Amino acid sequence: MKKFWNMKKTANNNGELTLYGNVSEYSWWGDDITPQQFRDDLYALGEVDDITVRLNSPGGDVFAGLHIYQVLKEHKAKVTVRVEGFAGSIASVIAMAGDQVIMPKGSIMMVHNPWTFTMGEASDLRQTADILDTIRDALVEVYMTKTGLQEDELNALLDSETWMTSAQAVEKGFADEEEQTMQISACLRGRTAIINGLEMDWSQYAQAPDLPKEERKSTDVLGKVQAVLAMPKQEREKNKEKGSPKSQDMTLDMFAQRHPDLYKAAVQAGIEQERCRIKALDELAAVPSARGVIAKAKYETGVTAQEVAVDILKAEKSRIEEAGNQRLSDSQDSGIQNLLPQDSATGGEAEEVEQKASGLAQAMKKIRGGKRA
Repeated sequence: MKKFWNMKKTANNNGELTLYGNVSEYSWWGDDITPQQFRDDLYALGEVDDITVRLNSPGGDVFAGLHIYQVLKEHKAKVTVRVEGFAGSIASVIAMAGDQVIMPKGSIMMVHNPWTFTMGEASDLRQTADILDTIRDALVEVYMTKTGLQEDELNALLDSETWMTSAQAVEKGFADEEEQTMQISACLRGRTAIINGLEMDWSQYAQAPDLPKEERKSTDVLGKVQAVLAMPKQEREKNKEKGSPKSQDMTLDMFAQRHPDLYKAAVQAGIEQERCRIKALDELAAVPSARGVIAKAKYETGVTAQEVAVDILKAEKSRIEEAGNQRLSDSQDSGIQNLLPQDSATGGEAEEVEQKASGLAQAMKKIRGGKRA
């Protein structure tokens, strides 16, 4: 498993922790990445007087983030947090560990209520809601310690998914200093925000601010490659006169030799595209029926995450239907139907059942219609 942090000791004998990307992109509780390992890595830096945390993250695992916060707060070194782009969700809690929190102009901080996905019966959902309330209380306590704001003020900020510029964060006490020297770049490519070089899914937030659209520069690497491989007739004739091979006879090796920079850039573009595809596939892995479908997409078909999502839904539907049929078969084998009344409901009873079912369906439609980031 890959660590989601990077630590090093600088030349001036200080520590530096870099957190760029999702907090706990891989399971925090896996065999190779544990809270204890993070603590061990930090203290392996030895005696340091100062630790600089370079932070650019949309958040992630709330328990991982709270642990990072606690370990940094307990360390005897002075901790300086630099928000080098975005500190959202649990990443904003990590930022609160700083004795000094610096936000360059153009950086963003966001706080909101914890949220999760769950399934189960009513008691399961109520239990999940209680857990989220407890987590929220823990987050509010952290924010109170840093900002000095009252609990009701912070609850209101979390309820409304509050986005703060560097100046607003300083004003509210979430940061101590607005830095003018470092330039933070931010733009939007479709539904993806690119903040200081880091891509983030902007569509998951309900109140995300508008960012300038990405400027498309004439650096289409793959387009340039195609242009060279498909040279116009006039150019082909010129090559023919010089005794060079025709463009249609050009091999990949020949292209790499004649245009090494373009070839290298094209290969890198392909690597980046495949990396993004694999990452998108991994994000679908939580669904029970996903493992086989994702493995096939990774190593056999090469299809996109969007196409795989459809296949996963089909597989999940089939799995649920099979489980339901199995339960029905088990109940029939048990003979339980012999213990139940055999007479069907009367007309009035059937109508009452139909009305209740219809009302329940309408209620579910209203619930499903609500959008939650």
